[in-house]
Amino acid sequence: MRLRKFKIVNFKGITDSCFDWEDLVAFIGENNAGKSSALQALKWFLLGSQLKDEKFFRDHITDGENAMELIGTFEDLTEDEQQSLAVRGRMHGDSWIIKKRFWADGAPGEKEWQEKYFSYSSQERFRDWPTPDNSWSAFPENYQPIIEQIPDRGTRPNQQSREALKELVRAQRRDLIEAAEPAWLENPGGGGNWKSNANSLFPRLIFIEAVHDASVEAVSREASAYGKILGLIVEKRMMQRPEVLELKARLDAVLRLFSPDPTNGNGQAEEIRDLENRINTRLNEVVGGIVSIETSEVDIRPILLPSTELMLRDKVDSVKTPVMHQGHGLQRMLIMTLLQILAEVQAEPTAENATIVPRTVILAIEEPELYMHPQMERKMRDALYRLASQDGIQVICTTHSPVFLDMGQKHKAIVRVVKDDTRSIRFLQVKADLFTGVTANDDRNRLRLVTSFHPTINEVFFARRVALLEEQSAIAAFQKGSELIGLFQRHPHLRRDVTLIDADGKGNIPLFQQVLGHFSIPYTVIYDEDQGNPMAPSANARIESLIGTGSNSAYRVGPRDLESLLGYTAGKDKVYRALQQVEKLNSAGSLPAPFLEAINWLYFGQATEPVA
Repeated sequence: MRLRKFKIVNFKGITDSCFDWEDLVAFIGENNAGKSSALQALKWFLLGSQLKDEKFFRDHITDGENAMELIGTFEDLTEDEQQSLAVRGRMHGDSWIIKKRFWADGAPGEKEWQEKYFSYSSQERFRDWPTPDNSWSAFPENYQPIIEQIPDRGTRPNQQSREALKELVRAQRRDLIEAAEPAWLENPGGGGNWKSNANSLFPRLIFIEAVHDASVEAVSREASAYGKILGLIVEKRMMQRPEVLELKARLDAVLRLFSPDPTNGNGQAEEIRDLENRINTRLNEVVGGIVSIETSEVDIRPILLPSTELMLRDKVDSVKTPVMHQGHGLQRMLIMTLLQILAEVQAEPTAENATIVPRTVILAIEEPELYMHPQMERKMRDALYRLASQDGIQVICTTHSPVFLDMGQKHKAIVRVVKDDTRSIRFLQVKADLFTGVTANDDRNRLRLVTSFHPTINEVFFARRVALLEEQSAIAAFQKGSELIGLFQRHPHLRRDVTLIDADGKGNIPLFQQVLGHFSIPYTVIYDEDQGNPMAPSANARIESLIGTGSNSAYRVGPRDLESLLGYTAGKDKVYRALQQVEKLNSAGSLPAPFLEAINWLYFGQATEPVA
């Protein structure tokens, strides 16, 4: 089972947004944009706890009309998962879609917190099924031959025998089953076993918070992230040992004694069946009705595997201390080490006789780059991407580091979080391939090549505005010119708010335009007219066609190129020559007017400099 889509309604500043998820998702955005809110919402959804704190609700409004909703769409369910109590008969095509709704009734200080679970599916309708269905004689004639096949059906129907009848009808008389239009169906009885069974199927969550104070981790009521990751490593290595498989088989046999089998009446323990019949007999003497004893599905891994934790000592004879009491840098280094080992272990082949299929694990990390130098960031990135590519693990993170982004191959994994003037948060994500047609692979590979040699290019996702230029010498010339004319003194924010990108050639500029356009990142293109070059008209036209409307803009340096405009020649030291020429022209007070105009377009998206 994998979580393929997650929708968030009225959680903190998120009014109504969703994101798709294949294997890895990276949330980016400015500080306080709402990246961590998305991870917190996912945490509440997966852990199965009832939400009873108004600070998590949009504008702290908790009434029913403003209820919080968390909706997960799961795909790739195993056969066992599809046949489980919470899923069977509640899938929508190949998806299992679950909604959790939270709200509170009553006045402040007297609130009664509420929650409901729903599944989006087409409910089965069994034609001519009687209401009430508390006697076998109430069923019409076409059901009677099938009823005769139910083992130990009892004198009157109960929950197990009804389910057994439905299973037999599904197998023998599909013509008696109709499908209603898909709708949100509330869980049976408003909670109970269905709720716990649903939560037990969700992927396991390992949430690594951006801990700025070690005490935050130390007071956590849950097992530490270190212990959980270590547990996954141990599980992969230990769960296929003969001793563990034998123990699992014996536990399964014990659990079957408590679990009714609709197709085999003798599967349930005689003691349980007898107790159920005695309760029903006494109950019918008073009020009527039929009860059944049911048990929740059990995840036996916590039984089979001991709780794991890491302790650290400085030297052999020193005192052991928990990792959470160590320095921040060491904590993050240990996380990285464990994730690298986990990636290696997960890549190992699974034994052919494997009978224990592990639940999917969702690894959620806030700021994986925290306390790491650039080389360690890249190692952490490699470990996360490797983990995300393997079966059974999904990765989601928030980051301020361009190192963790892959514009060329993983642009669909990037979710840009934006908060508007009303404090409403929305997600911007590319959900289809950016590059299509016969040149798609070539375009994708070219962009990936550029970003791999210039990883800082991924900084475009963190910029308020982007300027796309053909080469590094153009960046050097415009930055130097802006500095010399005092632009950065008059507008101090410009140096950091506008990110200048070397596209490594005019032909790559449209690739960046497509990416920036889909993520609604405003940009300006400064490019050469290249008069006399027969390839220039089509290349220029493609750049201009992608500008579109809104705050994007383009400025063409003519009639030839920037070198001709400023009066320097190309060479191995082209960047130095550009800087030297700009300084020379400025000293003479003769910087060309088109060059100054291009500076305004680059930083302001218009021909003139606004008043500071």
